[in-house]
Amino acid sequence: MRDGTTRRSRRFLAELGANVDAWYAGQIDYEAFGARQRATWDAIHAAGPAIEEQVLRALRDRLPPTRTSHTEVA
Repeated sequence: MRDGTTRRSRRFLAELGANVDAWYAGQIDYEAFGARQRATWDAIHAAGPAIEEQVLRALRDRLPPTRTSHTEVA
C-alpha cells in the first residue's frame, strides 16, 4: 500500500482520470463518457467497501481546500 491506496484502487482512479481526460480532449462523446464512468463506479462498488472508501478518500484528497468565512464577531 502506498499513500493509503491499493493497486486496485489506484487502477480505478486511473480509469476515472483517463475517462475525464478523453472527454476534455474530445475523444469521446457524453454518452460514452457516462457509460465509462458508470462501468467504473459499478466495478468500484463491486470491489467492496474498503476499495470504495480508498477511491473516495483519494478523490476527496485531490479537491482544493474549501474557503472559510472570515467573519469577525464584535
